Amino acid sequence: MDEPRMEQQTPETEQPKQREFRGLYKHVKISVKTLDRIIIACLVVILVILALELRNPGFTITFDSRGGTDVPAQNQMYGEKLELPEPPTREGYTFTGWYRDPACDLPWVVEVDTVQESVTLYAGWEAVESP
Repeated sequence: MDEPRMEQQTPETEQPKQREFRGLYKHVKISVKTLDRIIIACLVVILVILALELRNPGFTITFDSRGGTDVPAQNQMYGEKLELPEPPTREGYTFTGWYRDPACDLPWVVEVDTVQESVTLYAGWEAVESP
């Protein structure tokens, strides 16, 4: 009877053992099913955030002309600089600018101020002296 021969591996036929690279997740033990659920949940959150953002028309800037001609409201997004409308007119007065408060103490500085929330701006007026 023939005995089975054991093949001896020579250095030419011996293959080096490959090391498996698992990267940052080599210690994480999570099932594929759980990972799928996490990915789906993240996608749902992203879609909800996108839907809310697209639905958001921004902030409303209203202009109180305080006796002057009407100025239409504007919608602006957060962080944008305000596009000032044509100044209103009022008989016997000169328009001095837009202010954050009705007392006209806090001016809206176009070059610096940005839209942070919905706001009402108030027209400032200075009486014209008659000769």
